[in-house]
Amino acid sequence: MTTKLEIVESENSPLPKGFLAHLPEIFDREGETIYKGRNEIKNFTVDGRTVCVKKYSIPPFFNRILYSCGLRTCKAKRTYDNAREIARRGFQTPQQWGYIVVRDNGLIAQSYSVGEFLEGMHTVAQDKTDEKLLRAFAQYTADLHAKGLMHRDYILNNVLYTRSEDKFIFWLIDINRFRFSDQPVHGLMQRLNLMQLLHELAELERFVRMYQEAAHMPDGLSKQVLFLRRWRTRWSTFKHQFLKKIPGVQWLTKHGK
Repeated sequence: MTTKLEIVESENSPLPKGFLAHLPEIFDREGETIYKGRNEIKNFTVDGRTVCVKKYSIPPFFNRILYSCGLRTCKAKRTYDNAREIARRGFQTPQQWGYIVVRDNGLIAQSYSVGEFLEGMHTVAQDKTDEKLLRAFAQYTADLHAKGLMHRDYILNNVLYTRSEDKFIFWLIDINRFRFSDQPVHGLMQRLNLMQLLHELAELERFVRMYQEAAHMPDGLSKQVLFLRRWRTRWSTFKHQFLKKIPGVQWLTKHGK
């Protein structure tokens, strides 16, 4: 088996020479695991600095072909590119210092994104009952949309924040699925983005009303968002109960993501 590494490191990277090249060798036996699921996130202490590394799992076969042929961009590279664009547009996300793509016999296997670790922050989900926080987050979401930014995994666990008295600063994480536009996010895309933020419908309706006020939109937005949310729930239930029982559908669902 022939293994090759594609390594990209930012011009402002504080990492010591050679760290990225050796990372695939040491990842499984060193570092502190802070999350492990389909992907794994570890912290490494490097020259007294905490470095956050996310290892993306080997893609399903169909996606692996698309990534390897350049028809889709692998997640580590998307994270790196998206972080730079988010910062360029004036919003906060942890700095990405580089990424690594591992190819076995020409096919992409694992990939790694490498960046800063933000100490002592909470997610918005942890403090979602805080009225001032939610209102600030609604304004922040309206600002993102106004500037043409749409996090496609926009849930409260993917936004960190710091607070100084009544001022909140938000940081976007898990940014490999992101949409940028030169026009504001509006219409159906805006409503679809809002509908996934909160699980409970009453909480979602309350938040959308805050967003509506922050974005200076007319009444009716919350009804539209809740309508879409209910239809998505019905579709998910239908898909789970019926479609996945059809031979071959479960394989296509899994390998087509």
